[in-house]
Amino acid sequence: MDLTRDANFRIAQGGLQALSVAAVVADDHFKIHLNALVPAAVERLDDGKQPVRDAARQLLITLMEVSSPTIIVERAGSYAWTHKIWRVRDEFVRTVASAVGLFASTEISLQRVLLSPVLQLMNDSNQSVRDAAISCIEVS
Repeated sequence: MDLTRDANFRIAQGGLQALSVAAVVADDHFKIHLNALVPAAVERLDDGKQPVRDAARQLLITLMEVSSPTIIVERAGSYAWTHKIWRVRDEFVRTVASAVGLFASTEISLQRVLLSPVLQLMNDSNQSVRDAAISCIEVS
């Protein structure tokens, strides 16, 4: 987990990518670590380097694949929907929009969990967050 917090963006990116691979390989055995992984991935959504943000988004999507999209969105959302840094909110909404596209047919409850927070983000002070929220609503 310390690798994901490293100041060197290549190490942080590599750590996030390694966790994504480990989540797929370990499958059910990895679920006990969700409480530590989800907040770590959310915090990297504000990284200054796009590759690190992409790796964090991919880790969240991978965790949704091996667990439940609804559970991951609920856990990550408790940090991300109201995060003080706009980029975290923006990247998380974009991640959620991707998840809706991937899991909409299998996760009916996912859309119920998303509606209220995404609608609230349509009033966000940052234009990029508002645009991401609108895109997420359009995807759903």
